[in-house]
Amino acid sequence: MKILISLLVIFTLIIGCSGIGIYLIESPHKDAQITNLIDAFWWVSATVTTVGYGDVVPITETGRILGIGLMFVGISIISIFISALGARLIGSRLKKRETIESDTKSLIIKKILEIERLEKHEVNLLINMVKDLHDELHDKDKST
Repeated sequence: MKILISLLVIFTLIIGCSGIGIYLIESPHKDAQITNLIDAFWWVSATVTTVGYGDVVPITETGRILGIGLMFVGISIISIFISALGARLIGSRLKKRETIESDTKSLIIKKILEIERLEKHEVNLLINMVKDLHDELHDKDKST
C-alpha cells in the first residue's frame, strides 16, 4: 500500500510542477496555445496519462522536450502502478494460502499430540473404529 500512496504523491507532484513549468515556458510566447494554468494542467494531464488529445500543444523546444519527458514518466508511472497493484493482489492470495496451510499443519500436530497421550485401551478403541469405518466404506464400494 505504501508504494501505491508514494506513486500517487509522486504523480501529483509531477503534474503540479510540470503544469506550472509548462505555463511559465509557453505563456510568454505570442503564438502559445498554453496561455493559462488550466490549459497547462490540461496538457500535462493528457500527456502524462498518454491520452495526448493534441488540442493543446507546446510550441517551444523546451516545452516539447518537457512533453517528451512527461510521456516517458507517464508510461513509467502507469507501469509501476499496475505492477505494484498486481504484486499486492498476488501477495495477498499467497499469504492467505500460507495461512491455511499453517493452520492445517498446526491442527494436525495438535491432533497427533492428543493421540500420543491416549491410554492403551483408548488407542485400541480408536483402531477398531477406523477398521470398522474402513470395512463399511469397502462394503459400500462393493455394493455400487
